Amino acid sequence: MKPSADISPNTFGIVGFPLSHSLSPLIHNSLYKEKEIDASYLVFETPEFDQKKIQELRESGVRGISVTIPHKETAYSFADQADKTSEIMKASNTLVFKKDSINAYNTDGEGAFRSIVEWSPESFQTGKTLILGSGGSARGIAYSLAASGKIENLTLCSRNKTTGKEICSLISKNSSVKTDYVSPEFILSQKKEFSLIIHTTPLGMKGQSPGPFLLDEFFQPTMTVFDIVYNPLETPLVKAAQKAGCKIIPGSEMLLFQAMKQFELFTGVIPDRNDIIKTRERLSVALANR
Repeated sequence: MKPSADISPNTFGIVGFPLSHSLSPLIHNSLYKEKEIDASYLVFETPEFDQKKIQELRESGVRGISVTIPHKETAYSFADQADKTSEIMKASNTLVFKKDSINAYNTDGEGAFRSIVEWSPESFQTGKTLILGSGGSARGIAYSLAASGKIENLTLCSRNKTTGKEICSLISKNSSVKTDYVSPEFILSQKKEFSLIIHTTPLGMKGQSPGPFLLDEFFQPTMTVFDIVYNPLETPLVKAAQKAGCKIIPGSEMLLFQAMKQFELFTGVIPDRNDIIKTRERLSVALANR
């Protein structure tokens, strides 16, 4: 990740590893073009994300970055100011570079929440919510759902017991939602309790382990399943859920809605409904060709 000749005073980008699958440049650059905004969005792939990398980006003129796996918790640590979700959950997916400060935001939760409201609002009401994973995405999503007032119970299931319990504790301290941690070995026995399943780990992502996180027999036709992996859209987990008759929320929806909020944070321009529809169409075409 070295400063490039392409970097101008209106450059934004994405930091993470790996990034060969990322469709964020397509989203942001298309919006810049359509709205006649003089800006560009580049890819800064890096397995390491530290203060030196931040300094390089700022000195080269980058004004803001999207942050993805595995750097969301590190991104928060660089913040001089942070939004409430970032502050409580200690993870950020957006950094905006001001003259004298770094401002951190977490748009993952808003992206996931808007996706669920649009595709399956009833899933909030009929049973418990289950989040799979305990990384940066799980943190933002857990808090936004808890803060929305739409859920009363949240179960977190992850292979890392320490971080899973930490997220439950943070949610309990900062909302009225009842939380509990369950290890993957015991989640099958509780399958009838859940109406909404949100998978937040990299399992199933192109180039990553396919999983599965859950056994096929876990899924019930009464469930809504939301795997935030979008490349491919039909991960092994999604295929198992489809076979069981579950309602599916495409992973690309969270990418879409969290990017709309990032675009607003970067440019000050609020995307309208037409922007959302056009961006959804672009994502659909791009994913169909992969």
